[in-house]
Amino acid sequence: MAKMQELVGRLTALDAEATETIKVIAYFDALVAGHASTQVILRGAAILSGCAAGFSSDDAVLRIDASGVRALEPCTRDGWPSHSFGGGMAWIEREGSAHANDDMILERLAIALGIAWERTSPAAATRRALQVIIDSESTPQARLEATHRLRLVPRTLYRVSATPEDTILSGPSVVLSTDFGSIRAGLQATEIMEVVEPTERAGIGISTPPDALDRSWASALIALRLSSEREPVVNAEELGAMLLLADATDGRAHDSPDLIALEALVQSQPRAAAILESIADTDSLRAVAVEVGLHHSTVQAKAAGFADALGFDPRSPRGRVRLALALALRRLATNRFD
Repeated sequence: MAKMQELVGRLTALDAEATETIKVIAYFDALVAGHASTQVILRGAAILSGCAAGFSSDDAVLRIDASGVRALEPCTRDGWPSHSFGGGMAWIEREGSAHANDDMILERLAIALGIAWERTSPAAATRRALQVIIDSESTPQARLEATHRLRLVPRTLYRVSATPEDTILSGPSVVLSTDFGSIRAGLQATEIMEVVEPTERAGIGISTPPDALDRSWASALIALRLSSEREPVVNAEELGAMLLLADATDGRAHDSPDLIALEALVQSQPRAAAILESIADTDSLRAVAVEVGLHHSTVQAKAAGFADALGFDPRSPRGRVRLALALALRRLATNRFD
């Protein structure tokens, strides 16, 4: 803070507007450092801007008038200058043209509210508890506290789901940064597990008691990575030994000769991926032809060519197993959800 005050002093004689901007930053930084409440932060924005300021989130709606007094009447006018933050939306109710520091006040207000909201909001506390309970490195005590926070019943089975970040879930959820993109982890009791839309990607984890939900999360993430347009929702409990295979090959899938041959084939023939997926999952080439919309003889000719390119015949029982494994390895290696 002393360095900030020194900078303000040096700028005063040079640029009054820049000085005011630095003061706005310093003001909100001080509120954040002092763990100010959302009401105090909003009051500061209202006084600095000289107009009413407000925010809305899942937990509350709050407005402070230009004098710094809490306004009881709701805001009914749309179109105010606004800025989103982690828990919702902040705005200042500026009539007419914007003032010089309105953008900076609004930006710093949103930053400060986001920090305060993450620190105090019940919804944020729930997200932190969920993050703790699915983290394999959490201590038993931290996991127990998270269990109480989430009100989980020790002998009840729960499942974690893994979906792309923008998926809307009705139960507790938290977005986590993973090696495969930003993934939303959701939690529900097994018997009421939410059914996601069939067009949305999702991995459904295995059922576990609360103290083993890190295993459910790990399996959900693998299931999501194994999803495809053909099978957008994958249930980990139906994967069996594939869970062990995925865990054992993570980071080493690119070394598989079958995967190398498959990737080369798909790159040279873009439609090959859909045909091969169908061959791996259906009982006959005639069924494949119907599914992919090609003539039976065309599919037969393509399958024969695929056998030459892959180094094994995907039409044989053993070849179908190898093909299914190679396709799974390809999804594990390439599926991302950024």
